[in-house]
Amino acid sequence: MKILFTGGGTLGPVTPLLAVAEAWKKRDASVEFVWVGTKRGPEREFVEKEGIRFRSITVARLVRHVSVEWIFMPFRFFVACLQASIILVREKPDLIAAAGGYTSVPIVIMGFFMGIPSWIHQSDVQPIMTNRLLAPFATWITVAWEKTRHAFPKSKTTLVGNPVREAVRNGIKARAELMFDCDPKKPTVFVFGGGTGSAWINEAVHEILDELLTIANVIHVTGRSRSSRLPPRASHGPTAETAGFGTYFVTEMMTDEMPDAYAIADIVVSRAGAGAISELAALKKASIIIPLPNSPQEENAKAIEQATLVLHQNTITPQELLHQIRRLLNDPLVRLGMGQRLGLALETDCAENIVDMLGNK
Repeated sequence: MKILFTGGGTLGPVTPLLAVAEAWKKRDASVEFVWVGTKRGPEREFVEKEGIRFRSITVARLVRHVSVEWIFMPFRFFVACLQASIILVREKPDLIAAAGGYTSVPIVIMGFFMGIPSWIHQSDVQPIMTNRLLAPFATWITVAWEKTRHAFPKSKTTLVGNPVREAVRNGIKARAELMFDCDPKKPTVFVFGGGTGSAWINEAVHEILDELLTIANVIHVTGRSRSSRLPPRASHGPTAETAGFGTYFVTEMMTDEMPDAYAIADIVVSRAGAGAISELAALKKASIIIPLPNSPQEENAKAIEQATLVLHQNTITPQELLHQIRRLLNDPLVRLGMGQRLGLALETDCAENIVDMLGNK
């Protein structure tokens, strides 16, 4: 059997599909995978590390505001459909699997006309435009949240949760202490802004870093597209501060190291992407969530606001962020309760159930 996964541009569409690929490979070692994504997105590194062949196509983005880009959209979509058709003819997949992203549109649509069944997964609370567009062409649809069901045809939609890779749960704290050179006498704050990073979070961390290091180690993933906006201090990998200060470890991206960063973290500061929320729920981590304004992340954050501390960057300052970090570090019982509630808010141990569902269709 061959499965063609598609999605990219951000890591949101990637992580649930990788979890399903992992579960499927355990079930059937002979299954073959290929991935179609974007040329410059962060997904390629993650996908190829899993041993999955990667191919890219032109991204035909839908520009919603009036723009000269409208002139080129039909041509780019035609090119993307042509590339998708060539890949589908050559690869001959038995199933197409998608979880959003503009690359999935030409693949699923052309697959529909070629008679190839497809499964799409909706991770965010707010249905994304590409999945709404693809719903009529999809054979099966799964959603992570109960309130999302109404957005898709009832006859083909199933509530499953959001699958998380097994590796995420296998971090080792002792290994992380060595890897990140953390002071074992201090708690650790893990900060990341998703697959493409967050300029606001990066700049806030830099502003409060001196004070933050007096109370904690800091592991900071900036994102490749955002690291250039950081001042020079935060651009040179791990640096051990003077006596009495925690360690500051900064990097543009993490792949294999993420589980260990989670394992050592007492608090995680993150955007509200579906992938990040799912991993935090799987690990029951106390979290400060800062959703990207005017994006589906705001609905994701609302869905877990009883289980995490949700802050909005338009209404807080970096000093307020520091205050909340300090407050949580000083109250382990509050952190424990937050983690437990987050673990109950979202089903994440569902990859095998999805494989069962698709394998029996």
